Amino acid sequence: MINKTAIVCVLGFAVEGFVLNPARVVPVSKSIFNKSSLWVPQQHPHRIKASTLDENEKTVVILYHKPKGVITSHSNQDSYKVSTSDAHVRQTVYQDVMSVKGYIPTSNLDKASTSFQKVTGIHSKLHAVGRLDAETTGLLLLTNDGGLVHHVTNPTASSSTDQKIIKVYDALIMGHHTLEINDDSSEKLRQILGGVDIGKKYGGMTLPPHALQILEHPSSKSTLVRIAISEGRNRQVRRMFHAINSGVMQLHRRKVGNLDLDMLKHHNGDVGEEGSWRLLTKKEILHGLGWKVRPIAQAGRKEQLSHNQGKFFSDRKTSASKRRRRPLKTRR
Repeated sequence: MINKTAIVCVLGFAVEGFVLNPARVVPVSKSIFNKSSLWVPQQHPHRIKASTLDENEKTVVILYHKPKGVITSHSNQDSYKVSTSDAHVRQTVYQDVMSVKGYIPTSNLDKASTSFQKVTGIHSKLHAVGRLDAETTGLLLLTNDGGLVHHVTNPTASSSTDQKIIKVYDALIMGHHTLEINDDSSEKLRQILGGVDIGKKYGGMTLPPHALQILEHPSSKSTLVRIAISEGRNRQVRRMFHAINSGVMQLHRRKVGNLDLDMLKHHNGDVGEEGSWRLLTKKEILHGLGWKVRPIAQAGRKEQLSHNQGKFFSDRKTSASKRRRRPLKTRR
């Protein structure tokens, strides 16, 4: 008669349970295999499951005019307390956009809808392409494509100027500044042209801006400047002017790549006010950001497959290492 326990022991490497010991059968830790399948990839808790993605969902980019006081965060709880009993709550950019109240149809043929999913076709998570702090207004892009976020916010050091996504800001700064060579007041502002140190915690020296110009002097103690950068460090523009001892009183982003707020107009020609947004076309995404629209479900599956393969080989290596270090103990 065949001993079933012995069979299980021989196959112990591929089932959850046992290995064969010359003296006794002893239990060991669970492997990555289970009893019902030869290989069951483990799911990462923070990955989007491919089975839940809409097969028809593609890259969507939203051009949004962010108002002052709205935060670029998935949580509307600020880090500080207004009083000992209550937290200050602010609206997030995601809440504002998903309310659809600022949606601008691209034509008269577009039907009005109160559903964000129906308007955009987005069923996965929405991401901001870079961040704007609560007090900064202007152009903010939102997308369901994580690859696009990385493409815009993480340019490589070897990328040419044409490949980098340039962001343009208008900043009202403290002090009367010029860029004239013979003007003593230009000395501080000209420091930015070569890059400035914003602190080791925030990356140290910045790259020189792609452009810097004086727009006007609203008063004798303030200057409105326009600056174009390709980096996207935390509160970088504010920190750059702070490095030359000139605080930023107002900050407004007007352009990202070849996309600007002038594109945010109603079909009748009226300019979209703060809080308004619309969907970009395939051509606008390609021309403005250098990114081709792609199926999101397919991209999600590739990401998931790559992660599972790495996890599989990592677990095999770890498991083998543990078996070498820990000799089996026999029962007495």
